[in-house]
Amino acid sequence: MKKLCTLFAVCLFFTLSKAQQFTSAEVGINGLTCSMCTRTTELSIRKLDFVDSVIMDLTNTNGIIIFKKGAVVSVEKIAKAVKDAGFSVRYLKAGFDLDKQNISSGSCFMYKGGQYKFLSQDSTSLSGTATLIFVGKNYMPPKEFKKWSGKVKDACTAGKQTYYVTI
Repeated sequence: MKKLCTLFAVCLFFTLSKAQQFTSAEVGINGLTCSMCTRTTELSIRKLDFVDSVIMDLTNTNGIIIFKKGAVVSVEKIAKAVKDAGFSVRYLKAGFDLDKQNISSGSCFMYKGGQYKFLSQDSTSLSGTATLIFVGKNYMPPKEFKKWSGKVKDACTAGKQTYYVTI
């Protein structure tokens, strides 16, 4: 059984490496209260080399980020840009292109040197752009992260940067 799971994980790594790409992200930002706060955060995010455009929404205290086609996206840099602007991330969701991929809780895929592990996910098949919700200290308030902390462990491959996601 263990060999079958390993074989499945290897197949999943290789099948997801074909057409994968981040397309956009939505970031909820705590502390935005005025247009200057919004503008400061927007400029901080726009400095990232993989960002094509940013649309901020003060009413909903979030931002939509469109990525440059084919660019290597770093969700860590997005969270850091928000923090550097003086705010904190309430949530971070990113659109990721998948092509008829079967996923389940604990399944993993590789993207540009990082590994992404699905948490609390029923088995399903994804096609097109899926919205990945990032789980971690940098991507949600501490109280929310506390609910997930017991599940954020056991990387797919030891020694690789692991990002925990759900849909």
